[in-house]
Amino acid sequence: MDKYLKDKRLIVVSNRVPYIISKVRDEIVYKKTAGGLVTALDPLLKKIEGLWIGWDGTIGSSNKIKDRIKIGKDNNSEGYELKLVKLNENEVKDYYGGFSNRTLWPLFHGFLFQSYFDYDYWKAYQRINKKFANEVISVSDKNDIIWVHDYHLLLVPETIRHSNKEAKIIFFLHIPFPNYEILNALPWNKEIAKGLLGCDLIGFQTKKDAINFLAACKEILKLNPDFNEFKVNYNGRNIYVKEFPISIDYENFNKISKKKEASKFIKNIKSYSKDIRFVLSVERLDYTKGLKERFRSIERFFDKYPSYRKKVVFIQIAVPTRTKVQEYIRFKEEIDEMVGRINGKFADGIWSPILYIYKSLSQEKLVSYYKLSEICLVTPLKDGMNLIAKEYVASRSEMDSALILSRFAGVADEFKDYAIMVNPYDIEGVADSIKIALEMDHEQKISRFENLKEIVKKRDVFYWLESIFKSFTNLVEKEAQEKKI
Repeated sequence: MDKYLKDKRLIVVSNRVPYIISKVRDEIVYKKTAGGLVTALDPLLKKIEGLWIGWDGTIGSSNKIKDRIKIGKDNNSEGYELKLVKLNENEVKDYYGGFSNRTLWPLFHGFLFQSYFDYDYWKAYQRINKKFANEVISVSDKNDIIWVHDYHLLLVPETIRHSNKEAKIIFFLHIPFPNYEILNALPWNKEIAKGLLGCDLIGFQTKKDAINFLAACKEILKLNPDFNEFKVNYNGRNIYVKEFPISIDYENFNKISKKKEASKFIKNIKSYSKDIRFVLSVERLDYTKGLKERFRSIERFFDKYPSYRKKVVFIQIAVPTRTKVQEYIRFKEEIDEMVGRINGKFADGIWSPILYIYKSLSQEKLVSYYKLSEICLVTPLKDGMNLIAKEYVASRSEMDSALILSRFAGVADEFKDYAIMVNPYDIEGVADSIKIALEMDHEQKISRFENLKEIVKKRDVFYWLESIFKSFTNLVEKEAQEKKI
């Protein structure tokens, strides 16, 4: 990695910084958040003394915490800086809860009729994106590589580019990019597309997302993108687009799975569940994840195959998210009602078909559930990637396992040959796929799962990180060569 960042500083820009920061008795306390992005970038930034710019999660200005904090300093590293962007209550409500999560999130996932096109949301989004961009402009120079992340900050690259024509800018979108017909519904679609064209390289989760963006450039901005070279010329510059499927720290999950705590947890569960077989689903409680369709499939499974009653339990871990957004409040009420109704319909003695867990779990506890469950049911209606599928594969040393996977998850591109692929809207088909997974030949399950494990191990989050910087370095060199000719 060092060869791609030699003599360069990396500035990472995201909606949130990777640490939860607080002040206890006049001392700054910070706790690193979980996630593949943080796992990959935190040690890299420490090594090269980089900078991470983002909101600290608090509302309003606070004299307790400075705007710049040095973290991670130890005997082997000088650490790196966090530059904190402060947001007030209205900014959080309109930029984050509003345009980001009531407009862009549903629209980019294809939920057009759940998108709110509110002018005040849009103006707030513009202001906050400009605020983030100005934070970058105030500290960056020509030797920096600026890496902007995700749908909250789609306008940031263009604003930086207006200030510095020579800036080196990468963008990575963690969620899907919609086709241009859906994007066309957004009144400010041109501004969104132009915002991204401030970059040198735009990374997407899948090739389809990259194609969708180029098509938007053609149909909405009337540009002439090159679908062979995956680039588009705008204002005399070539902007390259490419798929970089994000991943996880395979070795970390593999290591956690070998701890005694996981074995103890499984032993305790098995001691009173006897011959029960477990099927697991894990996600944030979000309407894009297909929970309602999945529960309908589970209900159909027990209706259609009653011999599995009292023999199979579906564990649904639902992580609270956006709990103050009205759509999510209503969605939780609907899910609570569905689980109660299905459990009431099939419960027999102490057995119920669905174990519903609504809370955040530690990584260690989550791995214990992965190891407990011989089948993982991952059926989002639309997902940029879905790292749960990869975490499950990395955590299971028991190869007699199966992954049931939605064809609409980004990870399907990598896993489609070895997972049991389903259409999450096909209730009958998903119910049948559960039976297929439960009854699949032992050797076939092992063969499929070994291949899944090899994919995750080989293409881990560090492979993803290196792929991005290698591509960026190559395109910079290519552009330099072409200018000489």
